[in-house]
Amino acid sequence: MLLLLGMASERNVLRVIPAKKGGGANWIVEHDPQNPPDIVFDTNVWISMNNNDMDSLKKLESNRGFRYRYSVTNYCELVSHLEDEPSRSCREPFVKYRQCLRRIVKVCHHDVLPSPEMELLALVGLESYLNPAWIPNQKQTALAVELIGNADSLAEVRGDLPSNSSQIPRYVVKPGHYRNLRDTDSNSFCKIMELLDRIDPPIRGSDKEKMNALTNWFLILANFFFLIRASGQKVHFNKLPKNEANQFLEAFMQGAGRLFQAHCVTIAKKRINEKRRIDPNDLYDAMQLLYLQDENRIFVTADKFFHLYEIDPEIQRVIPWGAFRNSS
Repeated sequence: MLLLLGMASERNVLRVIPAKKGGGANWIVEHDPQNPPDIVFDTNVWISMNNNDMDSLKKLESNRGFRYRYSVTNYCELVSHLEDEPSRSCREPFVKYRQCLRRIVKVCHHDVLPSPEMELLALVGLESYLNPAWIPNQKQTALAVELIGNADSLAEVRGDLPSNSSQIPRYVVKPGHYRNLRDTDSNSFCKIMELLDRIDPPIRGSDKEKMNALTNWFLILANFFFLIRASGQKVHFNKLPKNEANQFLEAFMQGAGRLFQAHCVTIAKKRINEKRRIDPNDLYDAMQLLYLQDENRIFVTADKFFHLYEIDPEIQRVIPWGAFRNSS
């Protein structure tokens, strides 16, 4: 259960206090009632929602003034599945993921949140290195979400027309592009995760040599996904001027960057100590934490992994989907 409290602090800082702290049975959210937080959902939450959940969201919006936001990560992940082959677990992939985008249209603010890469690099003043491909066009993304939500078929989304047709599609979305992006990111993440197999288990905080190796591993991860990949292979950490290199490192020592680093290190330790299977989705899951660089946002997820570690409750503003949904 979630308890929503008016902020008692003079600073009006948004805080999320986990249920297990102090033995309490509830998650507690302290916020300024005059400035309700924006709510960002993990993609898997959008996938799991049903009509009753949508009713709960609308009730919370009405009673608490929450504003629901969707991200480029949500959009890319959902669209990347539109061309999935039918399976036992999902007989109609297009219908399933189109429904997720319809939910977004119904409850979310129309402006899409920028990519996590853009959030991080802008935070430390390195946004000039960002390849334009990672800068979303808000109007085009909103149009694409609407188009897919209203489409009757995959062919309509892709703009497939008979060869003898003289019509011009109003707008075209190519799900294959997003599927290729997802697959490429997954392969890159898996290769970086496999580097952890060079560190012998167990790994503990007191083992300086292994912890240094883990720090170096995280820098490889951050360098690839936030500099090399985000710049279109034009920038590498080792080639940054000293002041910019320091800015980049400092991004992971405070705020949402520190939360991202803590999450990745937790995943890494699980891999080293327990030989946990590499899950490519862990990358996008972790990157969504960077949306919390805005101090008035809350991230909602059904993934228990986000609660295996704790840092400052003013930074780790992450709430279980079940607790949030049931608080209406």
